[in-house]
Amino acid sequence: MSYTPEVTPAFERMLMPLFYQTGMPRVARHLNRAKAVMGMYHGFTAQEAPDGIANYEEKHLRLRAFREQLLFFKAHYDVVPLDDVVRACATGAPFPDRAAVITIDDGYRSIYTVAYPVLRELQLPAAVFLATDFVDNRRYLWTDRVEHAVGRSTREAIEVSVGDERLRLPLHDRASRIAADRRLRSAIKALPQGTRDRAVEALEQAAGCSLQDAPDDTALYEPLRWAEAAEMAQSGLVTIGSHTHTHVILSRCEPARAAEELRLSKSTVESRLGLRCHLFCYPNGRRGDFNVATRRLLQEHGFTGALTTVYGMNGRDADAYELKRYNFGKPLMRGELDVRLSGLMDLGSLLKRSFRRR
Repeated sequence: MSYTPEVTPAFERMLMPLFYQTGMPRVARHLNRAKAVMGMYHGFTAQEAPDGIANYEEKHLRLRAFREQLLFFKAHYDVVPLDDVVRACATGAPFPDRAAVITIDDGYRSIYTVAYPVLRELQLPAAVFLATDFVDNRRYLWTDRVEHAVGRSTREAIEVSVGDERLRLPLHDRASRIAADRRLRSAIKALPQGTRDRAVEALEQAAGCSLQDAPDDTALYEPLRWAEAAEMAQSGLVTIGSHTHTHVILSRCEPARAAEELRLSKSTVESRLGLRCHLFCYPNGRRGDFNVATRRLLQEHGFTGALTTVYGMNGRDADAYELKRYNFGKPLMRGELDVRLSGLMDLGSLLKRSFRRR
């Protein structure tokens, strides 16, 4: 999915330390033990500080932080395969007490080189969702192409049209490059799916550099190799699912394009790995990115469950095609992992809405 960082609101910044320091997560974990929680990740890095603006949002989680988080999962939760939760949703069976699922989107090679060794060491299962055009044809994700073009351009400014808007964005220093990257990604993301790639190509031409043609500095953005995906799947620890073929938001596609995205992604995984692909993860994954029509398409193509990026826990009444997750592939406040997984911030959100109504 295209990564959108979760910025902790001021209300949450106030509540998070209070909840954590008073030991409330332990009580909340017990009260919510019948619900399943899911952690969401994207890429990983063994580098402490990549060059330039690469990974400035820390979408690629540092190895040390990932290991610490997995140790927390292992100590306080029963980490189960995603299939177990999807099957329980379909049959109405209860989840295991304190069930947790590890999920990883997109298909970066760092899943194999950085994350998988830790999963294997700790014997924790995970579900990995591949944008199959990225993996099969090494077509880099558009957000990474934008970040690379802005970060590596030697020009003082970029002038480019995005839709009906003409942008001139200075590239004087790191701060201005970060601002330019955010502005461009926001503008390009709002475009119709069919025109997005042309806008990214125009940007790369204006910047004078392209990730596809870069001689080096691409490791952070590289996709998995199929042999690596096969090794992880054959271990029994990793389940491979679909994240569409070209990482499009299905609800913004014409029905025929959406159906083809699902068909291609599913058939590519199954033919390359020789296994059934029946789990799906919505790119972007926010409300509005999936609907009744996308659910029907998923069912028609044999998918049994799908993940969103909507925050929350999953109770016994959870919809298998709208499973909620928490984004932990980002910098966390002290105690945030514990507080979020316990469900306390869901309570905090209810309190905030209550205060607003008053």
